[in-house]
Amino acid sequence: MMLPSPIMMICAGNMCRSPFAEHYMRQRFEQADIEAECFSRGLLAMPGRKVPSTALQIGLEFGIDMQNHVSQTLLAPDVDRAAMIMVMEMGQRQHLSKMRPASIGKIFLLSQPNGGKKISDPMGKDEEHFRKIYEEITINVDAWLKRFGIQ
Repeated sequence: MMLPSPIMMICAGNMCRSPFAEHYMRQRFEQADIEAECFSRGLLAMPGRKVPSTALQIGLEFGIDMQNHVSQTLLAPDVDRAAMIMVMEMGQRQHLSKMRPASIGKIFLLSQPNGGKKISDPMGKDEEHFRKIYEEITINVDAWLKRFGIQ
């Protein structure tokens, strides 16, 4: 499979799951010396928010620094620009396909390579929940990268 670029990660608020997935995938591209773009957006209108402190702390345990991330709301041009869109849950895929019906073929569950289960929103949960979700995200991003031929 050829590497699509840019890849857009989507979650609800663009403060916990999609920023971590974006930064982790970008780090893996850099480690593999691959020039590809990855960005993230949120479906809820909550622009300009910082990553919560628990998410920052647990992200750092995974070697991911999100302190400069600021949430951005998904706009139709973002959908058009993305070569591939990865969502955390099926409802997000349905929302995007209604927003831009022609984009349905490029929208995938992040967890699709591993069965397609929902990646829960850790917002407001404890550190252990964030650890579990971020572990799920790394496993799934790595599975996609393997599909793209990146080890």
